[in-house]
Amino acid sequence: MRIRNTVSILIITSLIFFNTVILLSQDNVVTPEDSTAITGMTVPEMVQVLSANFSAGANMVAGIDSSVSLQFVINGNVPVPFSQSAVKQGSEPASAGPDPGLPYFTVRFAMPIPPSYTGKDVAALTGMDSMVYTHNHSPGFEIMPNGDALAVYFSTPSGKREADTSTSFVQARLRYGSEDWDMPGLFFKTRGYNDQSAMLWNDNGKIWFFGGGRDISDMVPFRIATSVDNGASWVFSIPGLDAPASGFTAQPIIDAFRGPDRSIYMAMDGTDAESFLWRSSDDGVTWHDMGGRTGGRHSVITPLDDNGNLLSIGGKNSNTGGWSPMNMSTDWGATWSKSVPSPFPPLGPRQRPSMIRLASGNLLFVSDSYLIGRKKEPPEGWEYGNNCFVAVSKDNGTSWHIKILPVQVPATGKKFPTLGYVTVRQAPNGVIHMLTTINQPCLHYEFNEAWIWSEEGDALPETTGGTVRKFSESYPGGQVRSEWSARICRDGRYLLHGKQTDYYRDGSVQHKATYENGRKYGHEVFYLPDGTKAWSWHRDLKKNTGKWTHYWPDGKKKIESSWNIKPVAPGLQRQFYGYVAEGPARHWDEHGNLVAVYNFLNGDLIDDEPASGKTR
Repeated sequence: MRIRNTVSILIITSLIFFNTVILLSQDNVVTPEDSTAITGMTVPEMVQVLSANFSAGANMVAGIDSSVSLQFVINGNVPVPFSQSAVKQGSEPASAGPDPGLPYFTVRFAMPIPPSYTGKDVAALTGMDSMVYTHNHSPGFEIMPNGDALAVYFSTPSGKREADTSTSFVQARLRYGSEDWDMPGLFFKTRGYNDQSAMLWNDNGKIWFFGGGRDISDMVPFRIATSVDNGASWVFSIPGLDAPASGFTAQPIIDAFRGPDRSIYMAMDGTDAESFLWRSSDDGVTWHDMGGRTGGRHSVITPLDDNGNLLSIGGKNSNTGGWSPMNMSTDWGATWSKSVPSPFPPLGPRQRPSMIRLASGNLLFVSDSYLIGRKKEPPEGWEYGNNCFVAVSKDNGTSWHIKILPVQVPATGKKFPTLGYVTVRQAPNGVIHMLTTINQPCLHYEFNEAWIWSEEGDALPETTGGTVRKFSESYPGGQVRSEWSARICRDGRYLLHGKQTDYYRDGSVQHKATYENGRKYGHEVFYLPDGTKAWSWHRDLKKNTGKWTHYWPDGKKKIESSWNIKPVAPGLQRQFYGYVAEGPARHWDEHGNLVAVYNFLNGDLIDDEPASGKTR
């Protein structure tokens, strides 16, 4: 094994093997034999984690064997993504929400087009982060304590395998009270290795990220990051295992929870059609494979009580009597019962269910009916067609109330609808959030339990009336962090409305925007810490158009792209709040010369024009 590096200087502190400064040039390669001759011990392979606002945790070294190890190193030489900027920290507004006794439902785009499942990787031509590719999948999804929704996907370039080393983790944020998801950007990239399958978990205000990655090491089956500031900054670490991982696929699933003794349990794929639980009894430092295996890949696992009784359903690539398998554990996943048929259809490639316990105490399960990858209809006796559905159980899964989703989008290039790799979570205000993938684009649903039990379908949520309140919050030292206003509708729904200004700690402006009932309009601008303008938007809500402009450091235009901001989803004649590239994306060099024009139609690149060479 050789040491691989791509930066000129790496300063490694708190290194288990030695505490020194290692200088490696661009082309230097140090073998374990060389290092032993120099230091008398083995230098670990440096694995860079490219990220912003990440710091190193307590454990950054994985021992592979007696002579080889991996040293994970944070490389913060990237701009801070907007998804980690201007993040409010107060939780009081997040408690406002639609009346839980009245049905509530809405759905919007969660990803723009591009990048979402376009034929080529063209998102960067619009000004998007160049590490956001066309295939964004298997997301971690969670509602932050401040009410924001955060999604972390793995992102794979067109034509590459998901397990390729080019795959990265990307993120997007929906600010609480906004109808517009932020444009996606880098979360982190492990240089030279695969990043795949994310999970986010809100642990009573502390956010946990678990991320997989193929072929790193059986001592690194997943990576961990935690945040206590709503995802603005993260502490990265790798798990300490009590034994090398075996019988696993490096893909966290959806579920994490604590036992009554405060142990953490986290679900991961086994081999073939199996899933299992990891347990940590020291708050995420060391981890133990519980040993048992369920009867499905991507199984969803939920505690039924505090005594170790767990329910597992699904997830894919297996069936029992033609139905999705169901398993029970009475010992926190150390053993599982033999698979029996669940009440739900089986799943296959490109599909994963989701299940949570709601604040009401009921279980919520969401999934597909049609076996997309096998082109197979649900088993005989299923009464809900080929539709996507939500299901609620009041008796720990013994019986279920099932409702068909009124808005459904097919998988890309497919006939029947799917939720893909779906993840469901519940916000502090009781609203249920559901994120899909495989569709073009990914969708974000919001609904409440009253809607599930009602006969309501695709209802229009309230956006007017009520009162408009002013809000502000400050940094710990007293400096103003953010000032904004929001409409509290008659039914309690909270929508950003009016001007918002976010500040850096030194008092300089970080971000300015104006909202109208949750939608951004007019001019929006984001500034870097040195005061230079990073990008701006101009939106026209009457025409439902937007222009996104990026700037060179001296303020000259760099890229300007055009967008439809209330598009129709492919295959469904319904408008959504979202973003689809529509029209030219112009590029200028640092001298102001127009160097390229790329034309988009419905999110697809259709041609590029010769540059005129004219300056602005």
